[in-house]
Amino acid sequence: MIDFVTTDPLRVGLAAGAGVLWLLMSGVMLTRGRARASAVAVDALILSASQTGQAEELARHTHKALNTGGLTTRLMSLGKVTVEDLQQAKLVLVVASTTGVGDAPDDGAAFERALMSARPDLSAQSFAVLALGDRSYEDFCAFGHRVHNWFTACEATAKKPITEVNDLDAQALKQWESYLKEWGGAAMQADNPFAPTSLIARERLNPKSEAAGLYAIEFAIPEGATWVAGDLAEIRTSSGHRRDYSIASLPEEGRVRLFVREVIKADGSRGEGSGLLTTLAVGENVPLRLKTHKGFHAPTGDGPVLLIAAGSGLAGLRPHLLELAGRGRGCWLIYGERHPLHDGRLSDEMRGWQQGGRIRKLDLAFSRPDDGVKTYVQDVVAQQAAAIRDWLGQGGSVLVCGGLDMGRGVDAALKAALGPDWLEAALSHGRYRRDLY
Repeated sequence: MIDFVTTDPLRVGLAAGAGVLWLLMSGVMLTRGRARASAVAVDALILSASQTGQAEELARHTHKALNTGGLTTRLMSLGKVTVEDLQQAKLVLVVASTTGVGDAPDDGAAFERALMSARPDLSAQSFAVLALGDRSYEDFCAFGHRVHNWFTACEATAKKPITEVNDLDAQALKQWESYLKEWGGAAMQADNPFAPTSLIARERLNPKSEAAGLYAIEFAIPEGATWVAGDLAEIRTSSGHRRDYSIASLPEEGRVRLFVREVIKADGSRGEGSGLLTTLAVGENVPLRLKTHKGFHAPTGDGPVLLIAAGSGLAGLRPHLLELAGRGRGCWLIYGERHPLHDGRLSDEMRGWQQGGRIRKLDLAFSRPDDGVKTYVQDVVAQQAAAIRDWLGQGGSVLVCGGLDMGRGVDAALKAALGPDWLEAALSHGRYRRDLY
């Protein structure tokens, strides 16, 4: 009988090392195999990078138009795409918004960090970019241009020049639709068209404030409509412009509630959207529709949630507080306004929710108190950094809703409190979500 067993230490060590190496290589090959298997070959890959839901919706319409035309398609968030996904598509279409000062939206920022620093070979791919922006900003459609230039640098072929869309300009969108038809698609169709919707109540919440008016505005629920926390109501003005507002209620409350800040321009004229909503007579109709905003839906899991808003931004968080508390998830709200009495109606409701146990922790920040000591929500985040780290741990989530400047201040304070790695991981896993405007 031949003895295959050895007691020589060197041979045992070499054999063990070889076994470990084999296991590691097997794991790598299995992982690579799975990555390749998950990248599905398609005629067109449609990617969206959206902060307020507009790009996300247009990407869905693009996907549906091409799919209806008979093409095999796949729809993804730009932040989730891999090089393998890109290389498995004949045509890559990106619908990308620009936010802040030429910044990428959150899912676009993840794409910039993960992929745009490299130059993968995309010479077999064609691409086109639909870039959304506001021409009143200096860095109009800047992120869309960075994406377009990156695909070009990776040697992909541009099917068309970049399509810039200013404030959802209908003519530019018609141009994009003509491209889709040229590539074999059908006409783009809205998931839910505008419908005349009746105003049933409006109240100014800060009648004694020196600040611009903040209004609670309530509409009847359009027939057959439903929504979840984080979704949006879109109105169309008399000139055809479209304006989005966070929905501050849930369907079971029986109405579509909005919190709208009045906009007064330098020349004394009213903002087109807020001007319509704050002067419309009760009983009159406005073209309105409800929109899915997946990027601001509730984070998954059962961990605690930190919610941060200022002013009308509470609209985006109020339904989340109702739903999260109903599921037993711990909620800590940091909310900011100007004056505790003259601008405090919404904070009064939040105090009541805390007393009733719906909110476990509540911090209020007022930027124009009588004592002159200004406090903003980002200041509270900095002051409570240690408590926030303990509250969130490794599995907690953060939801932020409000103006862009507030959002940037909060982001900087959270990075200082939690570290950029925590925030980046939370962003990539959907545990850090922002609705900024």
